[in-house]
Amino acid sequence: MEVDKWVWEKGYIKKIVKDLEVKNITIVSAYFSNYGVEFIKELMAKSNLSKDNITLYLSKEFSMNKPGALLDELSSLANVYIVHKEKLHAKVFMFYTPQGIKAFHGSANFTRGGLDGNLELIHEVQSNSLERLEEFINHCLLASEKVTDKIIENYKDIDGELKNLSDTNRKVNRKINEIFVDNQDPFKESDYDLDRYFLTFQDYETFFPKYQAENDRIILKRREVVRNKLLKLNNLMKHPMSKMNLHNNWSSRRRPELITSQISPSKHNYKRLSWICLRYGKHSKDALIGGSKTESHESFIRHACMQISVVSKGVEIGLFHATAAKGCIDRDYLKDNIERLKDKIHNEIAKLKGEQFVWHIYNPSKDMSVHSFNIDKEDPNKFTDFYTKYDSEGLESFCIFCINPDEEHLETPENLVKIAEDKIAKLYPLYRLITWRIPN
Repeated sequence: MEVDKWVWEKGYIKKIVKDLEVKNITIVSAYFSNYGVEFIKELMAKSNLSKDNITLYLSKEFSMNKPGALLDELSSLANVYIVHKEKLHAKVFMFYTPQGIKAFHGSANFTRGGLDGNLELIHEVQSNSLERLEEFINHCLLASEKVTDKIIENYKDIDGELKNLSDTNRKVNRKINEIFVDNQDPFKESDYDLDRYFLTFQDYETFFPKYQAENDRIILKRREVVRNKLLKLNNLMKHPMSKMNLHNNWSSRRRPELITSQISPSKHNYKRLSWICLRYGKHSKDALIGGSKTESHESFIRHACMQISVVSKGVEIGLFHATAAKGCIDRDYLKDNIERLKDKIHNEIAKLKGEQFVWHIYNPSKDMSVHSFNIDKEDPNKFTDFYTKYDSEGLESFCIFCINPDEEHLETPENLVKIAEDKIAKLYPLYRLITWRIPN
């Protein structure tokens, strides 16, 4: 099949290549990073490739972040050449398959930014023969030198100097970005160093006040990036959550988009999207009485659930007990049973001391918490009085643990899953106590 098209979709190259049966790979990239290394490893494992199946051509300045160590690892995975006789700025990725050569060239480097984060323009082509591209590869070979132990050591010798230059460059770029900072922004890019984190500054910025009401293609793409990261978390979490009888939206098998909350402003979020979350709640057999609309989105969110939310200031993990809508099942249940359950509730609240949970009564129309109960600091025996006094229809009610963007819990998806599972397990006895289920 012949392919010849221009694309600028973020993550496009990875999406296409992961489904290919790859025999050989040739990569020309002015810049390369550890993110590119991990992608190479994925391709090697999937297609059972050896070092001799992969050839890399890099510029002399391919990385400012420990290039010696990066070269050392790359040399164990591929045949690596440094193009030093000419100033290399090209980016060409060629994947040899039984169906022909799939090639990408354009602005994207083999880095996180090039493959996933930046706005890049990429030309995708597929053919049985790409002679001109292969001629260019041969030219790169003539202008290069294969990486040796001596070259690796020479790069390692200048690691410190390069780090200083890299830090200075990063500060300059962030200062430039701050030209476009809004006074309402919760934080600036320079406040945190998130270069190697699972969630980036741009992910959080997507929920800053200046973007919450927008719904153009650019902001939708950015929300889609966050949603895809949450879906990656869900793949890691859904099995352990099911062991606690916590499940994705019961309509998500038919409508997978319901695994997360929506990504567009609507009447349900007051035309303002300030977060996207994963939800884990009751199984349909525990909540849907005969005649209920099992395919209804609203029916699931009328019940309490556990949530992992990406918000403008970081990540929140907790128990979302009730929305602002009328007829929330578990709000009504707790209102009717709070006197009977209050001693048990106070006991469970006491067990949560030291876990940094805060219960909020939140006004979504004003986008602010109007009342809160800090479990670490307040008398657990006063919780039901707080709840009875302040919780009501028209307000949201939830108990959350907050994580700042630069905490180690957010360095990798695995770290985030670990803390989410721990906090949800701590909340689970309280969740079971204050939620209704169909009686057995």
